[in-house]
Amino acid sequence: MKYLVDANVLSEPTKRSPHFGVVEWLKRNEREIVVDPVVLGEVRFGILLLPQGRRRRRLERWFRAGVQRIECLPWEAESGLRWARLLAELRESGQAMPVKDSLIATTALLNGLTVSTRNRKDFEKAGAKALDPFLNH
Repeated sequence: MKYLVDANVLSEPTKRSPHFGVVEWLKRNEREIVVDPVVLGEVRFGILLLPQGRRRRRLERWFRAGVQRIECLPWEAESGLRWARLLAELRESGQAMPVKDSLIATTALLNGLTVSTRNRKDFEKAGAKALDPFLNH
């Protein structure tokens, strides 16, 4: 395990005109990626908001197949305690970040993972390593 993939990277292949570099990055690193439960929830929520129809059915099939193939790291007591410390550190430094991103950053920090995301700034602010596959990687 090397990369914790954020929802904006994980869902890129489902777009009408996906970013070629991101799709290739995902293929190249398929065996090295994991997700956080929050990321699964974000992606599933987006699908559930879609109206019934062909696109939603296609995304539901993609999601079910992907959930079976990708490893989802657990959230346990240690995660909650590390998250509290992260929030306290951010507050002490006069910074903040979205709750979902702070939860994902916690998983990355606990597991020594690099977050693959389009939103590097927040994750780096939290002390997590981050990589943007939308840039040339």
